Formats: sequence, structure tokens, C-alpha cells
Amino acid sequence: MKRKSHKNLDVIHHGLVLISDGQGKGRPARLLLTKDQLSVQIPCDPNEEPTPLLPQEENPVRTVAIRRRKESGGLGISIKGGTENAQNMPIIISKVFPKMPADETGQLRVGDVIIEVNGEKVEGRSHDEVVEMLKGGDEVTIGVRACQQIAPYLRSSMSLQHGSRAGSVLDKLYEPNTWKSAMKAQSSLSLYDTASMASLADPKSDRWKTITSVSLPMAYVTRYLWGTDTIRQNSFEVRAVDGTSTGIAHCEDATAMAEWLNHIHHHIQTLNSKSIKMSNKYLHQSEQISFIGWVNERIEEANVDPNLTWFPRFLIIKGPDICLFESPPLNSEDLSKCLFLYKAYDCAVKQVPPDTRRLDKRDHIIWLETSGGAKEKHYLSFDAPHMTETFEQQYYKCIYASVNAMQSYAWQYRFRDLHSSSDDGKVHVQFVFKDDRSLSQNRLETKDVECDEAVSVAFTLHAFLMAKMFAADPAFLKNNPLL
Repeated sequence: MKRKSHKNLDVIHHGLVLISDGQGKGRPARLLLTKDQLSVQIPCDPNEEPTPLLPQEENPVRTVAIRRRKESGGLGISIKGGTENAQNMPIIISKVFPKMPADETGQLRVGDVIIEVNGEKVEGRSHDEVVEMLKGGDEVTIGVRACQQIAPYLRSSMSLQHGSRAGSVLDKLYEPNTWKSAMKAQSSLSLYDTASMASLADPKSDRWKTITSVSLPMAYVTRYLWGTDTIRQNSFEVRAVDGTSTGIAHCEDATAMAEWLNHIHHHIQTLNSKSIKMSNKYLHQSEQISFIGWVNERIEEANVDPNLTWFPRFLIIKGPDICLFESPPLNSEDLSKCLFLYKAYDCAVKQVPPDTRRLDKRDHIIWLETSGGAKEKHYLSFDAPHMTETFEQQYYKCIYASVNAMQSYAWQYRFRDLHSSSDDGKVHVQFVFKDDRSLSQNRLETKDVECDEAVSVAFTLHAFLMAKMFAADPAFLKNNPLL
């Protein structure tokens, strides 16, 4: 494999792999990585017309005529965007209703950006103005352009369901006629000859056809066998938020696999950072998103299949909150539908070292423990060490910002004056402070706190101490991770 950059193709990385469904023998294919997607390609039959690698015009405007039904009157689409509230968002198709006029054209997709309506440009118009433009006449002609970066956020997330095949890529790859054609192409090109291999690997080669492309924003990458701690050797899978998958990509060796994963993780992180910046433009300062990414949680109770103990979760740090979702929230409404939501200062995060304290063979483990007891304790695994490090950094910054935002105390002492503290794990917490104003002989002042959640108080105190440490030396936690 070689790294090349071709301006006309915008190729970041490419190479030959085997693609499988995780059970059968892998089939030869080529992966092609661009800035925002990963494509799976197979060789073309030399007697067939080659399929262009990318359209000559990357995002051409498509003109679609939609005839309104007399009985319903609607077109069958929903839109988002516009210039309201100082925003200047494009007008995007957020939903295409089945069996309605727009759906029956077969030419409109969720994520398409509307450029014009009946020949009139919509740029700079409000949401309501565009809605009115779409209401006029028995037939409406709209010009739309596909937007690869926006579409994944608006599709309904099939979210990595266990048992689902890797998506259309495997259906196409294992379909008899497709495979027969690919094998004929490989035979003609002498796939196992070094010179022919180099010719096939060239990203400018027209002897390939793309059978699927996986969008990288918020994509999920894993090396593990689904739901287990069994790691695949020199293999990985990439899934988009809509469930589209590359299948299992088997690399030549560990070096090739590591190179692929480094490139893919880097581009997912870059795209996710852009998504965070875009979202934060419309969020209050106290609600800013600082982290998004996939993590896996170990859950043993009430599973239908006892062999499956790991489940993907989408983790977000938003303002002072840590949120766990089943799948990425694709709009502001979805942000309120998380499985778990905790205040960061009400949690403790601990790395689990690779010893007997680990529950199985997964790597990059943390405990996310809350003050609610054993039932609110999450055993989480990241798929790459840099993701663990990034999460921890943002968690500590979240703690620091949250504590700084708090004010109005009934009594107040400096941290350096805290002599000791204790709790009974139920309702009572006691703080002992060194106080020169105290009338006691040892100058110690005792403060008793009674509450329903004594452990929560202890966790909050821990959060304040972490904030103090971070303020004094931001590099301390990086050099001395909490175990």
C-alpha cells in the first residue's frame, strides 16, 4: 500500500484487502479513503464499460419535478434550515415520506440541499419563505444538490444492530453475478502477479467499480467480534450512522491494518470536530459540546444471547453533562432522548489497568461511576487509546468549567484548609477544616452535612478537588492518570 494524494480524486489512502461477512472466506476488494468517506470497490469485467471512480462533477444540481396530488395537496417532504435567529443554514430535505409524490419520483434523498424552487434561488431565505415557495402550483420543480457531510446526520439511524449483515456491500459482493464478473476481471488482470497488483492498486485505475461508500462523520470503527471481547486479527469494520458497512476488511498484516486505522480514526475525529463546531454555533455557552464518539459498554444482565456482553454507546459531553445514547442524536430533539445523563461533577472516571481488575480481554477500559450506587456504574471500552485520552481530557475540562460556574455557598473554606472528611455511605458527611477563627483549642472546625445522597456529596467534593488540581497544573492528570 502506498499513500498518494490525487487532487482529482481527493484520495487519502488506498489498498487491496479481503472483504467478508465475518464467517465466510474473504473476497478480494479495494478500499479507497477520501476525506469524508470510505469506499469498497471490486474489479470490473474487462468486457464491461468501466464505471467512473467519481462523477466528473462532484455535486451536480439535479432538477426534479413533483406533481401534487389533488386529494392530499402535499409534496411529501420535510425541510430544515433557513436564515431564522441569525442562522444562515442551507435548506435541507430532512424527511421524504413514503408513497408520497416526492418519494415516487425516486430522485430525492434525505440530506439533499435545495438550491432553487421553480427556478428561483432559495439562498438567504427563511425557512417559512421556502415553505411558501413549495406550496404554490400543481407541479413544483426543485433543484437539489447532494451533500455527503450533511446526509448522515439526518438519516434514521439503524445503529449497528447485532445480527444485521454488514449491509448492502455484502449483498452486492456475495451476489453470484457480481462475484463471477469480479473473478473474471481478476483472472484477466492476473491479480496475483506483482505488476498487475500494482496496476489494480492505482487509485486512478478505471478497472474498478464502487459497490458501497461509508460516510465517516460519526462512523463506528471496531476490531472486535460483535458483542464480545474477541478481537479479529489484522481486521476491522467501519459502519456509518445509517448502518451501512464496509463488511470485515482483512489486511495483509498488522502494519497495514494499523495504517488503515490511523487514517480512518484521524478523519472521523476531524469530521466529528467540525460537527461539534457547527452545533456549538447555535448552543448557549453553558451547553457547548466538547466531546462526541463511540464507546462500548459491558452489560451482562437480561441479555437474550448470553455470549453477547458488549453494546455500542454514543457518548457526548455537553455542558456539565455526560450523556450516553444508543445511537448518535441526529437533531436537537434527539439530544433529550439519551439512555443515561449525569452531571460530570457527580461522576468518577477511573482507568482500569490491564490486570486482574479487568472483567475480560477488552482494552482501553474505564469505569464511569456515579453516586447512585452499583446500578449506575458503567464499564466502558474505547476502540483506540487516543479516544480514551481525548475523553479524559474533555471530562476534566468539563469538571473544571462546571465547578468554576458554581457560586453561592452557605459556608466556604479553602481546599487547603480541609483537614479531613468522612461519610457513612448513607446520609451523613462530615468535613473538618483548619480554621484560625475557631475557638477550639486545636483550631479545627467541624461541619456536618446530612442528605439523601451522601455519596453524591463525596463525588462532588472529588470533582472540586480535581478542578483545583487541573487549575494548578493542567498537565498533572495527563502525566498521572487516575487508576
